[in-house]
This record gives sequence, structure tokens and C-alpha cells, in this order.
Amino acid sequence: MALNNQYLILDPNLKRIGTLTVDGATKFSNDSVKIQLADADTTSTSYDDDVNVGTKDSYTGTINLNAQSKKFDHQGSLDVLQGQPDSDKVVAGNNLAYYDALSGHWYVMRIYSVEESNTAAVKHVTTANFTNLCLYTLAHHYPVAITASASTIQTAFNQCFNATGWTLDYQTTNVMTPTITIDGKTKASTLVQTLIQTYDVEIDPYVEIDSQGNITKKVCVITDQLNHDVVYNEAVFGKNMTSVKRTTVSNPITKLVPYGANGNTIALVNDGKTYIVDDEANQKYNPDWQSGLYYEGVVTANSIENPAGLKLWAEEMLQLYNHPRTYYEVNVTPSFNPPLGATIRFKDELIKPVLDASGRVIQRTISFANPYGNTVGFGEYVTVPVATPAWMQGYQSAINDAIEKAKEDASSIKPVALTPDGNNFANVNQTKRLILQAWEGNTNISAYIDSKGFIWHRYNTDGSIDTNFNQTGYLVNAAFNDVGTLHGTIETSYIQDEPEIKLQTSAIRSLGSFSPDDSALGVTEAAQYMCPLSNGQYITSRAINQSTTGDTMFVLHDAKFNPISKMIVSHGGHGSSFSVEEIDGAIYIWSATKPNLNVNEYAISRIPYIPNVTLSNDDARITRFCTVDRYIRVSVDFKHGYVLCGYVNGKHDVLQLDEVKQGNYNVLYSFNVANYGFDENQQTYQSQGIDFPYVYFHSGDYNMKDPRMVYAVNVVHGGQEFASNYLLDMNLGLTDDVIEPETCNIIYSQTNQPELLVTFNCDSIERVFVIPIKERLPMTSISND
Repeated sequence: MALNNQYLILDPNLKRIGTLTVDGATKFSNDSVKIQLADADTTSTSYDDDVNVGTKDSYTGTINLNAQSKKFDHQGSLDVLQGQPDSDKVVAGNNLAYYDALSGHWYVMRIYSVEESNTAAVKHVTTANFTNLCLYTLAHHYPVAITASASTIQTAFNQCFNATGWTLDYQTTNVMTPTITIDGKTKASTLVQTLIQTYDVEIDPYVEIDSQGNITKKVCVITDQLNHDVVYNEAVFGKNMTSVKRTTVSNPITKLVPYGANGNTIALVNDGKTYIVDDEANQKYNPDWQSGLYYEGVVTANSIENPAGLKLWAEEMLQLYNHPRTYYEVNVTPSFNPPLGATIRFKDELIKPVLDASGRVIQRTISFANPYGNTVGFGEYVTVPVATPAWMQGYQSAINDAIEKAKEDASSIKPVALTPDGNNFANVNQTKRLILQAWEGNTNISAYIDSKGFIWHRYNTDGSIDTNFNQTGYLVNAAFNDVGTLHGTIETSYIQDEPEIKLQTSAIRSLGSFSPDDSALGVTEAAQYMCPLSNGQYITSRAINQSTTGDTMFVLHDAKFNPISKMIVSHGGHGSSFSVEEIDGAIYIWSATKPNLNVNEYAISRIPYIPNVTLSNDDARITRFCTVDRYIRVSVDFKHGYVLCGYVNGKHDVLQLDEVKQGNYNVLYSFNVANYGFDENQQTYQSQGIDFPYVYFHSGDYNMKDPRMVYAVNVVHGGQEFASNYLLDMNLGLTDDVIEPETCNIIYSQTNQPELLVTFNCDSIERVFVIPIKERLPMTSISND
């Protein structure tokens, strides 16, 4: 059986059913397989120096603190022209196996998604995306929970891989016994990355295969350092290096604030200070050091409780962050192919400054169809994510601090009563809204208090309390004779550890991915927003002709995201938020339109979806409701009857749907994103969604320069529910270079559970996820007896 330049096609049971070759009966092209031991430090502010750069370069590293950098990943894709004998077997759920001559191992890759497209010659091409079968298996396995205990590496990895069908081959001398806890809710794919870092080891999951192409065993090697004894040939530019890219990240940290388990600090063992500094590095890299300024950063070690241990760990981490870092990506000739983990030396006399360095290969990208596209990456690794003070000490951190203070000192909570409708009554039958907020200092902590903790008292004319009046909740409707006699208080016994809602990041589901391009429909732009239909189909929006007319394209997709038809709305704007209403089988899009091109006004509009037409801005088929004097993003909560209007200045208004239909722009609630840690000068607002009383919005530019953040706010009491980072606070399993948030929409599952529908533009591929939203259970009433 030929080994090189081919992929075996395996069915879900790992039985061989076909073959892909470069020049055989069923050809493939454009294959690319990337495997890595650690994350390369290109844009992160994190570091590990398992590279020893020569004296002609920027840094000479001597320490080895790369445990936190370890991350195993193994992904790839390839194209297959349809109509060949085995091309119909390249489908999601099947597997591809390839042989790696360097390691002497076969690897099985699970096809998790396929996309179909047309070439210029009107040929259909299937693009298969795949991941290592071991990672795929672990992503669908939840290890049984175990309580915290000192665990050997064998105990921990055995528990992680138990009942997965993979045999563990321990080639390690590791004798560590850290405390390991498994909660039973964490995927094994997430747990294995944690164990790799905790025990500072590397893995190599491969399969054993017989001469007929049948899998006989699935093995995962666990080793201290893969190919540690391999010193490869020297790589020289112009000889066996065809190109070299050197990326230096100059973002040193000279003042580090460490947090441990439960937010513990090092103050008890650090003279009351919660931070450590490196004055030597600060003087070297910070031009403002004489003013007493430092470059600040924050790290968190959730598994370290002891303050002394936390300080020791922080001192090690500061060594990683206190200098500029360099990573190298090298294109090599097909004959120069070092194995993963090998040490090589590489030279380039032409690059400035002159390159003369050595390091371990931490990434390889190979291609059988185009071996001249092979690359190797080596250099300084990413360690634990470093978050800037603006992020860690932002609004969410303030909430956590305020909650702790409120628990310790109930008198610090200040109730604030709002009368958004005023105090003047038109008649005795009218009611007014009263809103009660809970503040600790300058922080609104209302989201962390059960509704029973917002207590209203009514006072009689003689100043006594009306014992017959008993009303709780942050929102009440008061009659004309109540306003002025109602007073709100906060019962601190109802303070909660969690907000009213939060994202269930352990239950994230990928709905798939799709290419935004469709030559038949003339669709090329990235999808800005997505709404599901009741029949399983979807509608997406795209911003087109933005430099001229600023039109919006709406595209109808089938259940697998394949485009069916499109509609263009002239002068419809960016399309970054919209909603869909279905009435008697007809589809209506709620969005903004510009009724009069000579007037700077936009209307909240209902637009019928009519396949393959272009609606002019003044088309009579568009129903226009109230107008505003600037562009708006429109979202509608049909379930509860509310409309959300977002403005580019950060202001958001919430209106009643029935009022909007009457042409009235009567604002019920309003807030600005700047009040929740969102910095419009540093972040790119993307889109929004409403599930009253909650409003969701998220950010993140295509250039990956700002954090990928998602926020939720209760628009009634104004409290923030959460502020989460898509890349740091959850595991989406994304390895794309570009991860741009697009859709931020609220949908409901078949069990009537709210879920966040999010899409990401990942450099010419759209990825779709659903994140369940967990609602906090109400507390039982606390007896005052």
C-alpha cells in the first residue's frame, strides 16, 4: 500500500471505503494540515521562551516556563472535484487517514463539515474541513466527576480518556501530583488541554493501521517533550528556506497583578501590595519610568489558593512578560521537513537585524498536493492570556468587588428609585412606572439581587408604614396616590453570587459553517447578521455598495446554509441587525430604511422578503413606521412585544412594538454601552439583540486588534448581567486567524430556552454557534421570624 501523497477515506466505523490521491482515480487539491504543540505568539501579549535566540537577534532565553503555553491542535482541509469515483464519500461524518513519514504514524482526521462551491469552469468542488479524530472524540465526551485530589499524571489522563476507545502510551518521567478536580460538565477536549499545561507534557494521538487500511488501534502518546532528542539540519535562507517571517511583539509588562482562586491576591505576603514589579525591565522599555509609571497587566490562576504560591507563580510569569517576544514562520523546500518538536538552527544574513537563532518546531503545516507550501513555525510560545487593566479592572471586575463589599457591609448598599414617567398624572386611573436600583458605591449591582430583595413600603399620611401593602420587584406600576408615599429598600439577604442570566459556555453547539460566496447569486460579502425561520431555513444580511448607495442584501438559506435566493434593499444601510416576522407563510424583515434620499432620516420598517428583486428606498411594498434623524440598528422582540434601536454613538432605546406600529417613537428605557465598560475608541461595535428585559450586544474588529466581547444588560434596572470574552472565557474550538463577531441574536429552543445565536466571519468562512442562556432560579422567600 502506497503511503505518501494520499488520504484514505474511512466511514464512521473507521472502515476503508475509498482513496484520494494527487494523480489517481479520485484526485484532491489544496490540502493543508496544521499540527501544533503550542500557540505561536504573534499578536498576544503573552510569552514563553522555549527558544534560544542567538546574540544577533533580540533576546537570549535561558528559562523554560512553557507549561502554560502548551496546546495540542491538529486541523486541516482539502478540495475534491465532484463527479470522481470516491468524491461522494467525502462527507461530514466520514474520516480521512494520512501517513506522516517523519513520525512514522498514521493519523485519522474526522470530517466535521463540508462546503460546496463552483469553479470558473462550472465544476462543483467539495471542501472538507477536518480535525484529529482524538480531539473530535474528546469534544463529545464528558469525563465522570471526581472531587479535588492529588493526582498522578496517569490518574488524571486515564480519567479524561476513560471510555473513549483511545489507549494511552505513557512515555514520561513526570512525577507531579497536582490537585485535579473534574466537575462532570467539562468536555474532555477542554480538560486534556488543561492537563497538558498542568503536567507540562505533549501528546501525539495516532492510529495503527494494517495493510488493508483497517484501523487496529487508537493510541495517544503522552511524553515530556516530543522529539526532544532530534536536532535537525541548519536552515539557511536561499538554500532550504524559501522565505522567513519574523514577528516581534513589543508589549512588555513590568507591573503584574496576579489573582488566584476566588479572586485571592498576594497582599498578605507582599506588604499589602497586590502587585509585583520589574524595575529593571521598566527602565529599559518604558520611557515614562521616571514618572513612576509601569506597563501593567493582570494574570489569573484559578487553581492557586495559597498567597505565597500565587506570588511565586506571578514572579515566574513576570519573567515571561517583561520583554519583547519573537516568533518565526518559515517556508521551506520539500526536502527540508523537520518533525514536530525537533530543534533546528536557522539563519538569514539579509534580514535586518541579522537572524541567527535556534528553537523547537512548535507548528507544522504540510501539503501533499503542494509540498512547496510546507511551513514550520518556531519561537516564543503563548502562555496564560494576559488581559489589560482596562479589561480586567473594567465594569465586570467592579461588579465583583461591589458584590463582595455589599455582602460584608449591608449598609453600603444604596437603593435608588427612578420615576421614568414623571410624577404628574393625567387622571386618577393612570399608573406610573417606579424602578428600584441597588447601588454599591458607583456600581449598579441590581442584576445580582433576587427580585424579592427589592422591597417597596408604602407610608400612611401619619408617617406609619402601611402593613397591608406588600410589593416586591425592581419594577412596579404605581397609582396616582402611591407616588410620593412609596419608598424602596434592598434586603441584602437576597444578594446572589450569579446574575439573572449567564451564558452556558459548557453547552456551546456549533451549527456548522458556510462560505459567504455564491457566484450563481452574485453573493460575495461576509454575512453581517442571521435570523432563523420556523421551517429550519435562515436569512442573512450583507452590506453592499457601502461606498455609494449603502444597500443591504438579504439572502435566504436552506437548513444547511446553502443560499436559495436574495433580495436587495436600496439604501438599507449596513444590515448589522434585523429581525424576521412570519405571518401566514410570508416573511417580513424588520430593519431600517431611508424613505427620502434628500432628508437624513431613517424609518423603522417592515419589508416583505421577495426573492430575487431589488426594492428601491421608496418602494410602496415597504411599511414604514416612525422615523429618526440618524441611522439606527433595529431588533424586535416579538415574544414580549418590544423594539430595540441602537445608534452609532452607543445609545440604545427600547420601545413598545405596538407603539411603533402606531408611528410613535416613545422611549420606555434607554442606556449607553459606554456605561458598561465598552470603549468606542478601542472597540468595534458589531450587532445587538433583545429578549426583554435583556439586551445583548457584542464587539470585535476584523483586524483582531480589540477584544471579542459580548455583553448583556437588563434595560429596566440598568444592571449589567455579564461581559464575556469569546476567546478567553469560553471554548468555541476556533483556530482561525480571523474571528470577527457578526450575529448577536436571541432565539428560543424547542424547550423554550433562550439561546444566543452568534456567527463569526473567519476569513472567508462563516461559522455559526448557539450558546444556551441560563436563567437564575428565583430564591425562596426568607422568613423574617
